[in-house]
Amino acid sequence: MSSHSPSPAMPGVNLGGWLVLERWMTPSVFAGTDATNEYELSKTIDGQARIQQHRQTFIEEADLKWLAHTGIRLLRLPIGYWALKDQPPYLSAKPQLDWLMDMAQHYNLQVLLDLHAAPGAQNASDHSGSGNTSTVGWYQRTNQRKTTQILLDIANEYGEHPALWGIELLNEPLVTTRRERWQLWWWTRKTSRTLRGKLPSHVRIVASDCYQPAWWSGRVGSNTLDIHHYQCFSDTDNQATSLTHHRQVLDQRSGEYRNYSQQQPLIIGEWSAALPPGIASDSTEYAHCQSQLAVPANVDAWFYWSYKTESPGAWNFRDCYSKGWFDGMLSSR
Repeated sequence: MSSHSPSPAMPGVNLGGWLVLERWMTPSVFAGTDATNEYELSKTIDGQARIQQHRQTFIEEADLKWLAHTGIRLLRLPIGYWALKDQPPYLSAKPQLDWLMDMAQHYNLQVLLDLHAAPGAQNASDHSGSGNTSTVGWYQRTNQRKTTQILLDIANEYGEHPALWGIELLNEPLVTTRRERWQLWWWTRKTSRTLRGKLPSHVRIVASDCYQPAWWSGRVGSNTLDIHHYQCFSDTDNQATSLTHHRQVLDQRSGEYRNYSQQQPLIIGEWSAALPPGIASDSTEYAHCQSQLAVPANVDAWFYWSYKTESPGAWNFRDCYSKGWFDGMLSSR
């Protein structure tokens, strides 16, 4: 999505499926196991060895060099609550994190550290930090406190690092009741205040809109609001058989985003060219990608999901880029 505000949106990608595994993105790491997520894989006989091997090979210096060359300026890095130290069965990813921050600086890229998996799991997805993907345990006080501490540790460790662009408090927390919403809002306020005291003023604190931007906009203080823009998951999107529908949704959202951006800074932390199975093809997804790049999103930055997966297609930025879907969009920066 482009931005018609005075400065164009900074283009970024997510380094998804690297330090927080997702089976659909890298099936080879899970091959021959029943594990559906990183927690389960970590407990298998050679799971930890597989994970270490994957961490060392999935993102290498050549990847960052390539991204910088294409004109990407930002990286959103999903990390788990085990990133800085072992949280059995999870293994710490600190060596990779240290390496990435230094490598990003070297290639003039900036990093948004995104707490993608929290203690107790903040949503019911396989990437949210619990082997039991149907239970959201994050709302227990102890898990909220642990999460705050982990964010503080991250701020202490990387707050002064020249490559740090921001810290995202939680990825896509699931809010199902009014009580949870207020709990999360209160926690967000308190934790942001504590973090703000530890971070340089230019480093952003980012809060998720929980897929409820109308409620969260204007309620995150001076934090940046993260909206995830997808048009391939909802029932309405899945039932739509024409690109016209998707174009109309885009125009409508663009107007909403413009309004939200007047209440606080805004980013699109995740978006993709992916369309629902009934309409998805190379040509429709190419067109959908072009529409999104052309429509003003009024955001400070956007991050494609994701940089790469093991298979080609709309979830794989590197593949889309090689097919010319971003021609002229990035190189002009």
